[in-house]
Amino acid sequence: MDTVGGMIFEQGRKIQLFHTDATGRVTLASLCRFAQESAGGHAERLGVGMERLAGKNMAWVLREQAMHVTRYPGLGEVLRITTWPTRAERILCHRDYRILDESGQLVARGTSAWLGLDLATRRPCKAESFFHLPAEAMLAPVFERPLPELQAPLDGCPSDIRTVRASDMDALGHMNNLRYLDWIMDHLGLFGMKTPFGQVRIRHAREVRDGDKVEVRHGLTEDGEVLLQMRRLDGGREVCLARLGLRPSEQIAQQ
Repeated sequence: MDTVGGMIFEQGRKIQLFHTDATGRVTLASLCRFAQESAGGHAERLGVGMERLAGKNMAWVLREQAMHVTRYPGLGEVLRITTWPTRAERILCHRDYRILDESGQLVARGTSAWLGLDLATRRPCKAESFFHLPAEAMLAPVFERPLPELQAPLDGCPSDIRTVRASDMDALGHMNNLRYLDWIMDHLGLFGMKTPFGQVRIRHAREVRDGDKVEVRHGLTEDGEVLLQMRRLDGGREVCLARLGLRPSEQIAQQ
Protein backbone atom coordinates (compact mmCIF):
# COMPACT_ATOMS: atom_id res chain seq x y z
CA MET A 1 0.00 0.00 0.00
CA ASP A 2 1.25 3.48 -0.86
CA THR A 3 0.59 6.46 1.44
CA VAL A 4 1.56 10.14 1.66
CA GLY A 5 1.74 10.64 -2.07
CA GLY A 6 3.55 7.38 -2.61
CA MET A 7 6.50 8.26 -0.37
CA ILE A 8 5.59 5.63 2.23
CA PHE A 9 5.12 1.98 1.30
CA GLU A 10 3.53 -0.71 3.47
CA GLN A 11 3.23 -4.46 3.18
CA GLY A 12 2.41 -7.38 5.46
CA ARG A 13 4.38 -10.56 6.11
CA LYS A 14 3.46 -13.68 8.05
CA ILE A 15 6.30 -15.39 9.89
CA GLN A 16 6.85 -18.83 8.38
CA LEU A 17 8.89 -21.73 9.76
CA PHE A 18 11.89 -20.87 7.55
CA HIS A 19 11.97 -17.36 9.04
CA THR A 20 12.61 -18.69 12.55
CA ASP A 21 15.45 -20.13 14.61
CA ALA A 22 15.61 -23.08 17.02
CA THR A 23 13.54 -21.14 19.58
CA GLY A 24 10.68 -20.57 17.13
CA ARG A 25 11.35 -16.82 17.01
CA VAL A 26 11.99 -14.81 13.88
CA THR A 27 15.68 -14.36 13.13
CA LEU A 28 17.45 -11.03 12.77
CA ALA A 29 18.26 -11.90 9.15
CA SER A 30 14.55 -12.53 8.46
CA LEU A 31 13.57 -9.14 9.89
CA CYS A 32 16.18 -7.54 7.64
CA ARG A 33 14.86 -9.61 4.72
CA PHE A 34 11.33 -8.27 5.31
CA ALA A 35 12.69 -4.72 5.35
CA GLN A 36 14.65 -5.25 2.13
CA GLU A 37 11.72 -6.87 0.35
CA SER A 38 9.56 -3.86 1.22
CA ALA A 39 12.33 -1.56 -0.03
CA GLY A 40 12.37 -3.45 -3.32
CA GLY A 41 8.61 -3.20 -3.65
CA HIS A 42 8.69 0.53 -3.04
CA ALA A 43 11.57 1.05 -5.46
CA GLU A 44 9.46 -0.61 -8.16
CA ARG A 45 6.58 1.79 -7.42
CA LEU A 46 8.97 4.74 -7.59
CA GLY A 47 10.37 3.67 -10.96
CA VAL A 48 13.83 2.70 -9.68
CA GLY A 49 13.34 -1.01 -9.11
CA MET A 50 15.73 -3.80 -10.03
CA GLU A 51 14.21 -4.33 -13.48
CA ARG A 52 14.50 -0.64 -14.37
CA LEU A 53 18.11 -0.51 -13.17
CA ALA A 54 18.92 -3.75 -15.00
CA GLY A 55 18.01 -1.93 -18.22
CA LYS A 56 20.87 0.44 -17.44
CA ASN A 57 23.18 -2.46 -16.55
CA MET A 58 22.94 -1.46 -12.88
CA ALA A 59 21.73 -3.04 -9.66
CA TRP A 60 20.95 -1.96 -6.12
CA VAL A 61 23.61 -3.05 -3.61
CA LEU A 62 23.37 -2.61 0.15
CA ARG A 63 26.20 -0.55 1.62
CA GLU A 64 25.06 -0.30 5.24
CA GLN A 65 22.14 -1.17 7.48
CA ALA A 66 21.21 -0.84 11.13
CA MET A 67 18.30 -2.33 13.05
CA HIS A 68 17.05 -1.97 16.62
CA VAL A 69 14.78 -4.81 17.71
CA THR A 70 12.20 -4.40 20.48
CA ARG A 71 10.76 -7.92 20.27
CA TYR A 72 11.43 -11.08 18.29
CA PRO A 73 7.95 -12.34 17.25
CA GLY A 74 7.14 -16.00 16.88
CA LEU A 75 5.94 -18.41 14.23
CA GLY A 76 2.62 -17.45 12.65
CA GLU A 77 2.59 -13.80 13.73
CA VAL A 78 1.74 -11.23 11.08
CA LEU A 79 3.92 -8.14 10.74
CA ARG A 80 3.43 -4.82 8.96
CA ILE A 81 6.51 -3.32 7.36
CA THR A 82 6.59 0.39 6.52
CA THR A 83 9.42 1.96 4.51
CA TRP A 84 10.31 5.35 3.02
CA PRO A 85 13.34 7.12 1.47
CA THR A 86 15.00 9.78 3.63
CA ARG A 87 17.75 11.32 1.49
CA ALA A 88 20.19 10.81 -1.39
CA GLU A 89 23.78 12.04 -1.30
CA ARG A 90 26.74 11.42 -3.59
CA ILE A 91 26.56 7.67 -4.28
CA LEU A 92 24.18 6.65 -1.46
CA CYS A 93 20.40 6.49 -1.26
CA HIS A 94 19.10 6.21 2.29
CA ARG A 95 15.92 4.39 3.29
CA ASP A 96 14.32 3.75 6.69
CA TYR A 97 11.63 1.41 7.96
CA ARG A 98 9.49 0.30 10.89
CA ILE A 99 8.12 -3.15 11.59
CA LEU A 100 4.96 -3.43 13.71
CA ASP A 101 2.98 -6.41 14.98
CA GLU A 102 -0.77 -6.99 14.59
CA SER A 103 -1.56 -4.86 17.64
CA GLY A 104 0.47 -1.95 16.24
CA GLN A 105 3.34 -2.39 18.71
CA LEU A 106 6.86 -1.73 17.51
CA VAL A 107 8.88 -4.84 16.66
CA ALA A 108 11.89 -3.17 15.02
CA ARG A 109 13.07 0.00 13.33
CA GLY A 110 15.97 0.46 11.02
CA THR A 111 17.88 2.40 8.43
CA SER A 112 19.80 1.41 5.31
CA ALA A 113 22.07 2.95 2.69
CA TRP A 114 22.09 1.66 -0.89
CA LEU A 115 24.18 2.35 -3.96
CA GLY A 116 23.55 1.81 -7.64
CA LEU A 117 26.28 -0.52 -8.87
CA ASP A 118 27.48 -0.36 -12.48
CA LEU A 119 27.63 -4.05 -13.35
CA ALA A 120 30.25 -3.54 -16.06
CA THR A 121 32.78 -1.67 -13.91
CA ARG A 122 31.60 -2.97 -10.49
CA ARG A 123 31.77 0.64 -9.30
CA PRO A 124 29.00 2.78 -7.78
CA CYS A 125 27.13 5.38 -9.82
CA LYS A 126 26.29 8.86 -8.61
CA ALA A 127 22.85 8.84 -7.02
CA GLU A 128 21.73 11.84 -9.06
CA SER A 129 22.28 9.88 -12.29
CA PHE A 130 19.32 7.56 -11.64
CA PHE A 131 17.52 8.60 -8.44
CA HIS A 132 15.45 11.72 -8.98
CA LEU A 133 13.05 12.08 -6.05
CA PRO A 134 12.89 15.72 -4.84
CA ALA A 135 14.62 16.38 -1.52
CA GLU A 136 11.56 18.19 -0.15
CA ALA A 137 9.48 15.02 -0.58
CA MET A 138 11.78 12.94 1.63
CA LEU A 139 10.54 12.05 5.10
CA ALA A 140 12.32 12.16 8.46
CA PRO A 141 14.71 9.36 9.44
CA VAL A 142 13.73 6.82 12.08
CA PHE A 143 16.75 7.46 14.32
CA GLU A 144 17.05 10.92 15.81
CA ARG A 145 20.61 10.51 17.09
CA PRO A 146 23.76 9.28 15.34
CA LEU A 147 24.41 5.57 15.65
CA PRO A 148 27.50 4.27 17.52
CA GLU A 149 30.63 4.25 15.39
CA LEU A 150 31.88 1.07 13.79
CA GLN A 151 35.32 -0.11 14.89
CA ALA A 152 37.49 -3.12 14.15
CA PRO A 153 38.32 -5.42 17.08
CA LEU A 154 41.89 -5.55 18.34
CA ASP A 155 44.41 -8.05 17.01
CA GLY A 156 44.49 -11.39 18.77
CA CYS A 157 40.74 -11.51 19.29
CA PRO A 158 38.65 -14.71 18.85
CA SER A 159 38.19 -15.70 15.21
CA ASP A 160 37.21 -18.48 12.84
CA ILE A 161 37.57 -19.05 9.11
CA ARG A 162 34.63 -19.36 6.72
CA THR A 163 34.56 -20.26 3.03
CA VAL A 164 31.99 -18.67 0.72
CA ARG A 165 29.84 -21.44 -0.76
CA ALA A 166 27.43 -21.61 -3.68
CA SER A 167 24.46 -21.31 -1.30
CA ASP A 168 25.80 -17.93 -0.09
CA MET A 169 25.71 -16.38 -3.55
CA ASP A 170 23.07 -14.23 -5.21
CA ALA A 171 22.29 -13.22 -8.79
CA LEU A 172 24.86 -10.40 -8.70
CA GLY A 173 27.71 -12.90 -8.38
CA HIS A 174 28.65 -12.12 -4.79
CA MET A 175 27.65 -13.20 -1.31
CA ASN A 176 24.16 -11.99 -0.44
CA ASN A 177 24.10 -9.34 2.28
CA LEU A 178 21.71 -11.38 4.45
CA ARG A 179 24.20 -14.23 4.60
CA TYR A 180 26.61 -11.92 6.43
CA LEU A 181 24.10 -11.76 9.29
CA ASP A 182 23.85 -15.56 9.33
CA TRP A 183 27.63 -15.79 9.42
CA ILE A 184 27.75 -13.32 12.31
CA MET A 185 25.24 -15.35 14.34
CA ASP A 186 27.10 -18.60 13.55
CA HIS A 187 30.43 -17.07 14.58
CA LEU A 188 29.19 -15.58 17.85
CA GLY A 189 27.38 -18.82 18.67
CA LEU A 190 30.72 -20.62 18.55
CA PHE A 191 31.82 -18.45 21.49
CA GLY A 192 28.64 -18.85 23.55
CA MET A 193 26.85 -15.66 22.49
CA LYS A 194 23.42 -16.92 21.49
CA THR A 195 21.28 -14.29 23.24
CA PRO A 196 19.11 -12.37 20.74
CA PHE A 197 20.78 -9.07 19.96
CA GLY A 198 18.79 -5.90 20.35
CA GLN A 199 20.75 -3.86 17.85
CA VAL A 200 23.02 -4.36 14.89
CA ARG A 201 24.86 -2.07 12.51
CA ILE A 202 26.80 -3.49 9.58
CA ARG A 203 28.77 -1.81 6.79
CA HIS A 204 29.94 -3.67 3.69
CA ALA A 205 33.34 -2.76 2.30
CA ARG A 206 33.86 -5.13 -0.64
CA GLU A 207 32.44 -8.18 -2.36
CA VAL A 208 33.33 -11.80 -1.72
CA ARG A 209 32.61 -14.62 -4.15
CA ASP A 210 32.24 -18.38 -4.29
CA GLY A 211 35.38 -20.04 -2.89
CA ASP A 212 36.78 -16.97 -1.10
CA LYS A 213 38.04 -17.59 2.42
CA VAL A 214 37.09 -15.04 5.06
CA GLU A 215 38.27 -14.56 8.64
CA VAL A 216 35.46 -13.60 11.03
CA ARG A 217 36.73 -12.03 14.25
CA HIS A 218 35.22 -10.19 17.20
CA GLY A 219 35.98 -8.33 20.41
CA LEU A 220 33.95 -6.68 23.18
CA THR A 221 33.69 -3.06 24.26
CA GLU A 222 33.71 -1.98 27.91
CA ASP A 223 29.92 -1.79 27.67
CA GLY A 224 29.67 -5.37 26.43
CA GLU A 225 28.89 -4.55 22.81
CA VAL A 226 30.37 -6.75 20.09
CA LEU A 227 32.79 -5.30 17.54
CA LEU A 228 33.06 -7.66 14.58
CA GLN A 229 35.10 -7.64 11.41
CA MET A 230 35.28 -9.90 8.39
CA ARG A 231 38.40 -9.78 6.25
CA ARG A 232 39.77 -11.80 3.36
CA LEU A 233 42.50 -14.30 4.14
CA ASP A 234 44.39 -13.39 0.97
CA GLY A 235 45.74 -9.97 1.85
CA GLY A 236 43.59 -9.22 4.88
CA ARG A 237 41.38 -6.68 3.11
CA GLU A 238 38.28 -5.78 5.08
CA VAL A 239 34.98 -7.24 3.88
CA CYS A 240 32.65 -5.72 6.48
CA LEU A 241 32.42 -4.19 9.93
CA ALA A 242 29.59 -4.72 12.40
CA ARG A 243 28.59 -3.63 15.88
CA LEU A 244 26.01 -5.52 17.93
CA GLY A 245 24.43 -4.82 21.32
CA LEU A 246 22.27 -6.92 23.61
CA ARG A 247 19.84 -4.05 24.16
CA PRO A 248 18.74 -1.03 22.12
CA SER A 249 17.26 2.06 23.78
CA GLU A 250 14.11 -0.02 24.32
CA GLN A 251 14.31 -3.26 26.30
CA ILE A 252 13.63 -6.41 24.31
CA ALA A 253 10.26 -7.72 25.43
CA GLN A 254 10.31 -10.90 27.47
CA GLN A 255 9.92 -13.97 25.28
